[in-house]
Amino acid sequence: MILRLYRARVLEGQESRLARIVRDEAMPRALGTPGLLSFQPAVRETPSGTEVAIVSTWAGFDSITAVGRDLDTPLAMPEIGRIVSDGRADHYELVIGEARALPLRSALLRLARIPIQPNAEAAYYEAVRDWAERLLDTTGLVAFTLGRRVVGRQDEIVAVQVWQDAAALREAAGPDLARPMGSPELARFWAADPAIEHFDALTAVEARPDAPAILLVDGDRRYMHATPAAARLTGHPLSRLLTMRVDDLSPARDRADIPKLWDRFMDDGSMTGPYVVARPDGSEVEVRFAAKANAPWPGSHASLVVPAEDGDAGQDLDLDRALVEAGFVAKY
Repeated sequence: MILRLYRARVLEGQESRLARIVRDEAMPRALGTPGLLSFQPAVRETPSGTEVAIVSTWAGFDSITAVGRDLDTPLAMPEIGRIVSDGRADHYELVIGEARALPLRSALLRLARIPIQPNAEAAYYEAVRDWAERLLDTTGLVAFTLGRRVVGRQDEIVAVQVWQDAAALREAAGPDLARPMGSPELARFWAADPAIEHFDALTAVEARPDAPAILLVDGDRRYMHATPAAARLTGHPLSRLLTMRVDDLSPARDRADIPKLWDRFMDDGSMTGPYVVARPDGSEVEVRFAAKANAPWPGSHASLVVPAEDGDAGQDLDLDRALVEAGFVAKY
């Protein structure tokens, strides 16, 4: 798999147009592009103007070239090609990154370029996987991705973290956002200190922290997003959910039935009923859900979930209204 980092300069006066493209066109384009696993656009202000960065992951290099032969164009968001200049893309082998991360939450994007000491690559990847496993359970982290490429005779790493906001990152990393994370356990592998940059992640959804418990999955039953209420209900932080599938939230005794239920859901286009969620502490919670296929976008499938004990709320689940309340849909 490939991690792609595209960067360009936004033409003066086009910043609001860029935001509109992300809000109105990014999600349908991402969900309809074969081989595109995740992508996150973000911007930052520099002395020479606004810079955009688009981090995306792909099933393979063939998936990238099938979309466009010009590797220095914004493949995940081709519409922005008319409002940027000096675009350039770097490609890395994806080492860590199972998250179905998409622009569904306002966030802070943190990029770190890390040169690795010669002959230390295997040990570094093992250490960073252990570290990342702990990081994924950190409240406020949305996604973590790591790629590698060879520059000269040395491995260069790009580590991408998407955080809910700067406050969440400060809580995990400390008040100095320029300080590398993972030190001292990872620092022994670095050939030099990481070069760190921060961007404001752009979103296709108006985030609302009081939104109902909504889960979004793609056609492979992989979680794409969860509102804070849904993350609390399942017991998993968003970053962990984005590495999971619907099957993973079911008790082991029920997992063999999931493919058949999923096929019926996709055939019918909607489904309601009871469900049992297996939480990471070993407990189970009975819920009621209402699910709708191809909502709020083609290729995404939404579920509204409430605890079964909520009585009337569990009997009358209005998913369409909940999507409005959560900011996915502009009007009811």
